[in-house]
Amino acid sequence: MNDVERAAARLRALLERAKPPTGRVARADLLTEAAPLIPLLMELPADVLAGGDYASFQFRECFTVLSLLGRRLALLDLTPSTAIEVVRLILASTEGEANPLPTSFSQRAVEAAVEGFVLGREERVTEASEARAARHLKPLRIDESAFALILTGVHEPAVFGDCVDALGRAMLDTGIEIAIVDLSQLGEPNGERVAAILAADEIARMLGGVCIFSGIDSRWRAAARDAGIELDALQIAPNLGDALASARATSQRTAKDRKLDWRGLIERLRR
Repeated sequence: MNDVERAAARLRALLERAKPPTGRVARADLLTEAAPLIPLLMELPADVLAGGDYASFQFRECFTVLSLLGRRLALLDLTPSTAIEVVRLILASTEGEANPLPTSFSQRAVEAAVEGFVLGREERVTEASEARAARHLKPLRIDESAFALILTGVHEPAVFGDCVDALGRAMLDTGIEIAIVDLSQLGEPNGERVAAILAADEIARMLGGVCIFSGIDSRWRAAARDAGIELDALQIAPNLGDALASARATSQRTAKDRKLDWRGLIERLRR
């Protein structure tokens, strides 16, 4: 057993003895998270540690990994106090009676982990907020002939892709042929987002129906242009009200006239 393995074994024993409140996070997972940090701590020479120049290049990788560890502990939903305790146990596992870590270094190490923890907690809160907002982005049945997908907020392209697929499934399940997709309440347009949203036209066509877009302003047109996406073939209304009027005026096709692209539709919904 080498020094790193012995330190890992000491950490396992310290975790068993201290039993920090980790919730649903197993101690084995904490050992996995600590694995990249332990050898870095053990490789720091005693004279360098004693020097106290923690802004030097020799400490950069170690403190970076400490910050990443703090972020991971936040994403695992540990409390701040538990995260700090885990970091202190990791530090304790790498020192012995003959080579204790300087108090100043231990304090700076905890600070680096806390900085990462704060970033991780902010990331977790943002993700939770986006997930809550995305749950409301569902197709709304307008009447017997149309669904509307009214998009709001700022989301990743994958979220919009899921919304478009949900719209397609709703149309397929009900036999409704007309979809309205409104972009007027969306922020931060870019090529990936506009491509994910405009895929609703592809879905509608596969189902033998039509999709009417509204709220495509100059920002979204610029994003589409930058992404090389042509808008000429799309049905675009100036606003949601006009889109609803256009949907009512659209003649419904008979089941005989509808041409469903089953193969394309199945491949799309499998993604």
